[in-house]
Formats: sequence, C-alpha cells, structure tokens
Amino acid sequence: MVTRLNRNPSFPDLPMSDFLYGHKGPWPQPSLDHPFGQAPGIYNIPAAEWTDWDTYVGSYYRDKFAVFGMEAGARSLVNAFDNLQGYPVMDDAEFTTLLCEGLYSKFLAPLDARDKRTFEAYITEPDKWEYWKSDYSCMRVVRKLWAGEAVAASIALVRRPRGGPEFAYEPVALMLQVHNPATGKFVDSEIFTPADGEAWRIGRYFVLQGAIHRINLIDHTEVHFPPDTINAITKSVLPKRNLVLRLLQPHLWLSLCVNNTVLEGQRSLINRDTWYPWSPFVAKGSEVRRLLPFGWYGSTYYSAKASSDEPYADPYFDEPDGAYPPYRYTSTPPTIPSRYGKFLNSYFEPVLKFVSGVVEHMSDTDWREIGYWAEHISEWLPGFPDREDLLGADGKTRNPKRLAEALAYFIWNASVRHSADHQTLHAMIDGGVANGKTVKPSPVPFLLRVKPPLTRGYTFEPVPVDPKELNWGEREEQALAKWLLNKPLCWPLDTISAYWADLLFYMPHNSRTLTGVGVDLKGDPNLNYHFKEDALKDLVAQFHAELEALEKDLKLNHPDMYFVPLDQIASGIQY
Repeated sequence: MVTRLNRNPSFPDLPMSDFLYGHKGPWPQPSLDHPFGQAPGIYNIPAAEWTDWDTYVGSYYRDKFAVFGMEAGARSLVNAFDNLQGYPVMDDAEFTTLLCEGLYSKFLAPLDARDKRTFEAYITEPDKWEYWKSDYSCMRVVRKLWAGEAVAASIALVRRPRGGPEFAYEPVALMLQVHNPATGKFVDSEIFTPADGEAWRIGRYFVLQGAIHRINLIDHTEVHFPPDTINAITKSVLPKRNLVLRLLQPHLWLSLCVNNTVLEGQRSLINRDTWYPWSPFVAKGSEVRRLLPFGWYGSTYYSAKASSDEPYADPYFDEPDGAYPPYRYTSTPPTIPSRYGKFLNSYFEPVLKFVSGVVEHMSDTDWREIGYWAEHISEWLPGFPDREDLLGADGKTRNPKRLAEALAYFIWNASVRHSADHQTLHAMIDGGVANGKTVKPSPVPFLLRVKPPLTRGYTFEPVPVDPKELNWGEREEQALAKWLLNKPLCWPLDTISAYWADLLFYMPHNSRTLTGVGVDLKGDPNLNYHFKEDALKDLVAQFHAELEALEKDLKLNHPDMYFVPLDQIASGIQY
C-alpha cells in the first residue's frame, strides 16, 4: 500500500520515486550573509551532486592548484620585468576599449540626474553626442583594506556620436571618491580629463580596479546565483518524465555545487575568514562580500535611510543609482551597447528557437505540472513568470511563448553568457586571441599601492605603510621598490594572486560543452537530453547546426564580434 508520505504533495497521484530526489530535493533558503540583500542560497544539495562536483571540478582544483601556483609565480616575475610600474602601460584607446568593447561594457549605463550634475561642464553638444557612464561607486563599501593598499570609488564619463559609428566611444572625464578613515567621510576628487596628465593616468587604474572587483562580486554573481532557485526547484518539483526537466537537466548540472563552493567553500576566493594566496582582492573576503548586495537588492541596500548595516549605511545611496538596479529575471538578454553585447545576444535567437520547438511538444500533464513549478519559483525569484502568467487566470490559457523565453534565457545565461564572461576575463589577464585578433594582457589592477589622485596637480605618491604591518615578502618588495627608485602601481609579486585566480577559476575548464549535449536515452541525463521522440531529436540536431552556422558567420564576417569559440561554450555553469 502506498501512503501519502510516499507521494509528492503537489502531485498526489505520483509516487516519490518519480522524482529525482524524492522528499530530499534541494530548495532555496534566505542567504546566510544578507537575507534580503543576496539571492536565495541553496544549502541542502544532494550527495549525488557533490559526488559529480568532486569528480569533475574538485579534482581539477586539487590536481592543478600547485602547478598553477608555480605558473602564476613565473608569470608574475616576467610581468615585473616587463612592466616596472606593476601593470601594463595603457593609452586612452586601450582604456576606452576595456570600458566600452569587452567584458566591462556590461557596465555602460545611461546618466542619472546626479551624474548630469557632477559632469555638467563636460556634457557638451548633447544633440551631437550620446553620453554614458561606467560606474564603480559600489567601491564605497570596501574600506578595510590590506596594509599598504588603496581603493577609490569612481565614475567614468564616455560618449559616442549620435548617428555615427555604433561603437565609436571616447573617454571624456572621470572622478574618484576616496574614504577618509579619520573622519569616516568620503572626499570627492576634482573632475579629471585626458588633459590632466598624471591625475588622469593614475585615475584610470582606479577605475579599472573598480571594474575588476565589480565584475567578480556584482555583475558576474547575477549570472551564477539567482538561477540557483530555478535549478533547485526544477529538480525537486518536476517529475523525471516532465519535458521541461528533461530539457533543462543538462544545463543544471554541477551548478548548485559550484555556486555553493564559491559562497561557502573553505578555499573560496571570498571565504569570510581565511585568506589564500589565490585571492586577489584588495580586502578580506568578509569585506569584499559587502559588494554582493549590489547585484541583488541594488545600490539602495546601503541607503542611510533604509540600511541597518552600520557603519556602511551611506547617504550617497539614498539616491537610487541606475547602474545598480534590483535584480529581476528577464525573458530576453540585457541590451549591452557594445560588440560584446552583440556577440552575447546573437546566441539567444538559436537557443530560443530550439526551446520553442521543445515547448510545442509538451503534454497536458507537463503543462499542469509547470503551473506548480512556476508558482514556487516566482515566490523566490523576482520577475519569473508565475502560474497565471503561464496558464492564465483560468488555468487553461497556455502561454508557450512566455515559457519558452524564460527557459531559453536560463539556458543562454548558464551556457553562453557565463562562458563568455570567463573567456573574456581570462583573455584580459592572459592575453592571446580576443574578438578576432591577438591582444596583449590588459591592466587588471586588483591591488594598487599608490594614493588616489584628488586634484589636477596630483603628484605620484605611494601609500604610506608601517613595515611592521607587512609580511616578510611584502617588506622585501617594499625595500626593492625603494632601492630601484621605482614608483610602482603595485609591487613585483602583488600580481601573483591575479594570475593564480585566473588559472584556477577564470580560465574555462569545460566538463561538457553546449554542442556536446546530444540525445542518449541510456546515457546520464545530466549530460544528454533524454528525448524519445524523433521530432525532439531532430530539434537537437538542428540546434547544433544553427549554432555552428552562427559561429562560422561570426568568425568569417564579424571577427570583431567573435569573442568565444563555440567549442569553448559550456552547457552550463561548471566553474
């Protein structure tokens, strides 16, 4: 006799054996750090998923961390000889490319009213020019730094001609905001332009410092963590034969464990309590984790009117910042006004076409179950369609377009967007081939040991530091810099953490690629689509063919928008 305890309460006609994990499936919970400020966490991950993670991901780190550490040390020494200032010399064209063409172009945002007040004297001929900002005011919450290092919040103003070349950006101005620990207040710099010599030269590195911290701890976290809610609930609510689960399962694989390890792992880059030499950030994990709420709640999390997170409540954030909106799940990719944005969005169309074809084959039972699935997810994930969005107020008016878009966005985000972020960040640190051409490594200034400029008459000055606050290696580096009469942005081995983090965590290491997911009913459903119907098998073949055609077109006809080879795009979040 089958009792109610052996049945799923949402589907009382089904035994628990019809579900992946019976009664023990994963489920969202409020975040351990900031319950309202971060995406829900998944802490009850089934043992089988940890076994896969250990086989495909954990073993990679164990096997590679020492080898990569030696390689990072060697690269750091080479960099020290090649770049006496610590980071590559950068002209304004390279600075503009970094902000406006590649990974950091995700940060381009329209000007808010406050920005227009700040840069009023520099916003000229608005009928001729279109103005944008690259905003790193988030760095106001990173204050307790490692000894001898500096940080500044920043905003850069760029523009492009109206009606002219689509991506013809140029830098206009920048400003810095520097925290004074003695007063507990921020000091705003003067506005710097390319005509301001040393103040402009050094100010640009502080802008890029904000960018590398923002991509790691805000914008890329939006790729990783909010979709965990979909991942967990899909595995727990939908029966194994449901077509949506069969579609998504290869794109859910490894992600829950990867993301949990990032947030809670003992050896994570952002571990709250322990520092490891592969952690490149300017402050301890507990400090830089204060950036995480910008990607979920938005900038007003730290509003002085609303926040109880003293002493980080900041009147600056009383005025909402359009660069940091609250997270909402969308059905289409974000509009990024750059070549990188065009590359990302070009892949959404074939994903959506494939998913729409699969949705057409859903049964009445599949649709009934999807109503429960959507209702649970929408309670945790703002913007996700709920039961009524998908089935109408009457429960019978199906919206396959809305469902297909939500599913396609999930797959595109986990696969294309995630892989592209990693590949382009790795190319910035390592050099190599990026968007169709060979490029040299770019400045990735996690650490800066020079005072931020505040006035146009700025003179380069190292951050003063008591040698007693430094470890033995840092004291030797400090002495070497003085002996060489050098004025470095960082010391010779400061870059080792960036190289080590890149090799371990940023450089892609795919366990399954997007086009590697075929149809195999006898194979692992985490690695293959379990599609019985010939029509669904044909859709997979067509999907792969269209992806390959798109890559060929990008490579041959649009090399400046060819950021990531198709064979380097993973099927989901695997690292």
